[in-house]
Amino acid sequence: MIADTLIVLGLATVSLGTIHEADGVRQQQFWLRNDGQQAVLLGQGYTSCGCTTIVYERGTEVAPGDSTAVILRFNPAGKGGDFHETATLKYGPITHHPSPASHHLTLSLTGTCITSEETLLRQFPVSLGDSLRLSANRFDLGRMRRGEVKERTVVVLHRDENDRRETITIGYQADATATGMQHVERMVTTTTVKGQTVSFTVIFDVVIL
Repeated sequence: MIADTLIVLGLATVSLGTIHEADGVRQQQFWLRNDGQQAVLLGQGYTSCGCTTIVYERGTEVAPGDSTAVILRFNPAGKGGDFHETATLKYGPITHHPSPASHHLTLSLTGTCITSEETLLRQFPVSLGDSLRLSANRFDLGRMRRGEVKERTVVVLHRDENDRRETITIGYQADATATGMQHVERMVTTTTVKGQTVSFTVIFDVVIL
């Protein structure tokens, strides 16, 4: 990958493969070489997510033909599933006068993270047998006026399908004839990859004005 005069030696996007959250932080080193005719200065670096940090010495001068190392660190805590995190590094020529807009290059880490059981239990505390877990099955909608509509989202974890996560949005419209505290049940149906349907109940707690 070439970005102006600073190039990445090797791959700019590296796959970490399948990793486990319980194993902690993973890191990858990238080597950058200055293929231009003048020295460049490493400036600001930033990442796409707080789970990823870019490690290098800001202000490093890289002479023509020289190389420098940059490290990306990925913290998988709470990051189950596929991930694609990027880091952008700005750089520019060394001059005594205001330089043109900084150049930049992008580095990436990809892979799949297997979530720890502790995190899964925290994210999906409601169990529906061995195959399904829910992020919630009861919602407090607070106060609503008659006819008002609110939506809530429940995430379904399919344990028998490699922890596939399905997001389902459920709408509720306040009864036009009811008043006071209401406990309303809603039946929700989901379909597994094998074509089987599974139903579960969600409860809305609401005060209708």
